[in-house]
Amino acid sequence: MWSVLFQSFESSTLEKIIQFGSAAVIVFENAFYLWDQQRYLEQEPSVHPVRVALQQYIASPNAAAVREALSLAIRAYEAGFSQWMVGSAKHSQKKADLIETIIEVVLQHRLPRPNLQATQ
Repeated sequence: MWSVLFQSFESSTLEKIIQFGSAAVIVFENAFYLWDQQRYLEQEPSVHPVRVALQQYIASPNAAAVREALSLAIRAYEAGFSQWMVGSAKHSQKKADLIETIIEVVLQHRLPRPNLQATQ
């Protein structure tokens, strides 16, 4: 099911890793809230929170938005990579900028928390 998130075969290894990792963070955060909701409402675990969260993520516009935003950021990072010397200040700054962008994209595209009243 996770393979649905990676439809682009021309993506670099770095891009695939970051895309997968970012999607996993978003899905696992939402799965935690689903699990916590089940626990709070003392429901039998009839559904698997990770599966439900993954299905919600794939069906949401967030998946495409995350994929697009991260692809742009990673391609921009990789475009100048051959010009930077590893360990240089410019290389370190570009890596820090990429990490900051990844964090921003993930935080902007979180799935909504489940509503406790909706399931009671």
